Amino acid sequence: MQQWLGERRELVDKLRPRAQPSAPATALNTADLLDALNQLKDELPRGPQPLRKVADLRQSLLAAHERNDDNAGTDTERPTALSRDDGDVFDLLDLLYGEIEQRLRGDAMISTLLNRLQAPLLHAALQDRSLLEHSGHPARQLLNTVAEAGARWTPTEEVDPQLHEPLRQAVDHVIEHYKVAPGAFDTANQRLQEHLQSMARKAEVSERRHVEAARGKEKLELAKRRANQAIDASTADQRLPRFVQTLLSQAWADVLTLTLLRHGEDSDAWRRQLAITEQIVAANLTGVGATAPCGLDADIEHALTLVGYHADDAGAISRQLTIGPALTDEAASRTELAVKLRSRVRLGEEGHAPAPRASLSQRDEREQACWEQIRALPFGTWFEFVQNQQGDAVRRRLSWFSPITDNALFVNQRGQRVGEQSLDSLARMLARGQVRIVAEERSRLVDRAWHAALDVLRGFGGGRAPATDGAGA
Repeated sequence: MQQWLGERRELVDKLRPRAQPSAPATALNTADLLDALNQLKDELPRGPQPLRKVADLRQSLLAAHERNDDNAGTDTERPTALSRDDGDVFDLLDLLYGEIEQRLRGDAMISTLLNRLQAPLLHAALQDRSLLEHSGHPARQLLNTVAEAGARWTPTEEVDPQLHEPLRQAVDHVIEHYKVAPGAFDTANQRLQEHLQSMARKAEVSERRHVEAARGKEKLELAKRRANQAIDASTADQRLPRFVQTLLSQAWADVLTLTLLRHGEDSDAWRRQLAITEQIVAANLTGVGATAPCGLDADIEHALTLVGYHADDAGAISRQLTIGPALTDEAASRTELAVKLRSRVRLGEEGHAPAPRASLSQRDEREQACWEQIRALPFGTWFEFVQNQQGDAVRRRLSWFSPITDNALFVNQRGQRVGEQSLDSLARMLARGQVRIVAEERSRLVDRAWHAALDVLRGFGGGRAPATDGAGA
């Protein structure tokens, strides 16, 4: 890396305009540089800031040192510069910050925290030259936590305000103690990680509730399908009055659905309701004046009240299902009942009927392969959904999916439900590049930024990237 940094400096020097020859620069020793960094915290601007380049910080430090020399009466016209080794630390951190900036969404609060971390990071790296390479170092872990809070794939509206204060406290602790306490980063990072673990547990609880709700929704959907199948089987090839068919497919279907949910398909209660369904059909196929089985109307009325029908409405529906094709049946009462049915919320529906899915064409070979790939993924896999032509993406966690109904549940970083969609539509988006599966090794932002910085640096030297301690690609 030192060789590549040297070649990079040589190239940059060649591209700069040629200046008049000047006196050789005086190298600032590391001890004086550390003292200058210690003075820097009081000079940081207040309020939200854009991300500052480490190269600008370097120039500010050198300029401040030269002013101090002037104030002290030191008689020298030679400019001040960093030693090669110290300059390498600044250059590496500058490259790293540049790559981090490309991965941020422009959150001024996070940029401010990252700016405030520059001096402590440099202070620690100047004393431990290998710090930036070690992904497990507390300083790099803290940098990663702060940076990921401002990651581009986290939408602004989903940023957790409860995270900002612990991040600020962690950075404040480092600022206050890094000069005298070598373990300042470790202490701040431990406290922050404890808070993040607490947030993760809350997110896990929230996600679990949404998964349980999705499974309950699937169970309801399957029960509805089975109820409709039972009604279709009982009315097959039978010419029932249209209004009776409507009552069976709506009110009575809810009764069968609830019975399945509560008792299951192997229960006596389910068999009893199937028998009543047959009796309803028979009552509407017999001639005028035929009598329904004794107690059938009471059984229907009681079952309807269990799914939430008012006693009067349950009685009216029961009469319509048991009187058969009676000539004395009044159209006005049917109309009134039909209006009530249309305005009523069906079992398991939250105020409105679910929109039917559009009929899609058959999946092509690529889409089918993506569909099979998704079905083989474990719950908890992260996806990136591309938001625009610039490639901005938002991350969503595949929390659960049903191989039966094809429904998939997605949550965000806080465990909040952010949407459901079919595996079919997800596979089509994956095939078109509108969705990406996030590989596990890409989960740490600073790790990715570090390796991207090494790739940039390697481009100046044409060599191979140095081995690291497993920071991840």
